[in-house]
Amino acid sequence: MKDKRAHTGEHIFFRSLSKVMPEVSLDKISIKEEKNALYIKYEGNLTWEKLLEAERLTNNIIFENRKVIVHNSKKEEVVTKFPDIRIKLDRIQTEEVRIVEVENYDFAACSGDHVGSTKEIDFFLLTKVNKTGESSYRLEFEVAEKAKDEALNLSKISLASMELLQSAPENVERTISNLLKDNDKYKQNLAEFSQKSFESIAPKDISGTKLYFELLKGIDRKILIKRAGELIEQSKTFLVLFLIDDGIFVICGRSGDINYDMRNLLNSILSRFNGRGGGRENFAQGGGSLTENYEGIIKEIQVEVEEIINSLV
Repeated sequence: MKDKRAHTGEHIFFRSLSKVMPEVSLDKISIKEEKNALYIKYEGNLTWEKLLEAERLTNNIIFENRKVIVHNSKKEEVVTKFPDIRIKLDRIQTEEVRIVEVENYDFAACSGDHVGSTKEIDFFLLTKVNKTGESSYRLEFEVAEKAKDEALNLSKISLASMELLQSAPENVERTISNLLKDNDKYKQNLAEFSQKSFESIAPKDISGTKLYFELLKGIDRKILIKRAGELIEQSKTFLVLFLIDDGIFVICGRSGDINYDMRNLLNSILSRFNGRGGGRENFAQGGGSLTENYEGIIKEIQVEVEEIINSLV
């Protein structure tokens, strides 16, 4: 029964979408036990307001208890008899076409099973929207009891989010938008701080080799990796950088004129932090968990690294 309700609900919903957004086109549908979805194409601005309007139209038709009627027509007569039909004639291989009508609302060529009246669908709910391409979207939906359960779940999520945001319902979208803008500013500030932090890093000379050994905090990881890659372009350079955030992130690198597999050093370091990593002979990285005495362990590692460099000379 669920598939019938979902299938008929999809017919009504797409017709409702077409009324709100005349340029929309249906790419394909997927009616399954775990997920129901429409794949559509739309060149315009797909807004939540438009989707909500289509949902309301859909549920109005459902509540009106309209009949769902099956017609049969000859292929060459179908468009004349049903001018508003949704059909792809090039895909019809038979001389007779089966048309499913939602009473005075939608006509579609379809061979699937449908309910006898829209009231059997009970309730329609759009549950998720994903953009799959420049003008392509995947719209997930539910019907009947599952739609009502999902509506309650989404309501709980919305109420909990409003509590976390300390925001009234009408202000939630604006609050989140402002938070995203603030987050972009913080990222920019962090990038600038990271750049300035690197400017203060100075190498230690170990038997003619420049050793960059640093314990860093509050640095953007992507910038750290990029900067480390730039540093090892210098000759006679060896680096071990530790970034402390939620855990510990380690980069081990060396210039091309030094013969040493940095993966061995990285694995030795990360074994003390229950971590793992990988990379190339000259540049390896990985992460692990912080320990209470991580600073003491890092000091011990620095001594070991200097001994390694001395052994390479």
